[in-house]
Amino acid sequence: MNLITKLFAAAALATASMSAHAVQADITVWADIDPTLALLKADGTPLSDVVELGYRAGSGTTAGLVPWTDQVRVFSNDITKDITVRLGSAPSLIPTMAGPTATAVPLSVHLNSVALTAAGVDFTAASLFPGSNYPGASIVLPLTISQTTAGPIAVAGRYEGIVSLVMVQKS
Repeated sequence: MNLITKLFAAAALATASMSAHAVQADITVWADIDPTLALLKADGTPLSDVVELGYRAGSGTTAGLVPWTDQVRVFSNDITKDITVRLGSAPSLIPTMAGPTATAVPLSVHLNSVALTAAGVDFTAASLFPGSNYPGASIVLPLTISQTTAGPIAVAGRYEGIVSLVMVQKS
């Protein structure tokens, strides 16, 4: 009888210790919502918040930052309206952990092979929405971020920057 009591006590302790090892996972979610327009990957998923531009060592125009490209679509609630796309500011990589002589590296941004500027570029509805396989979505457009002037970067270190794209649906 004493053995049975000990077994029940051991089982109770084991059960209590298992429940003490519970895990809670908290996930922070967020969304940036505009009911008129969105710029998403071609499959409809969000663009990456962080992109690493690789660096190719060497000399001449083959050296420098490796251009980054992703396939995107413009999603719109009105595919009959033209869209203006502009840069929020001049994109560049700023040295954050580099030698004292490091300077900013200017970047260029192209959407569908069209250079974007702070002044803005108009994309017509006819050129964006001529028959996509997604309702309300544009054709697939390459979005490219590259070093403005290809070539080596003289000072080693970490460089960071933000590329800000602004889209406006024209009336």
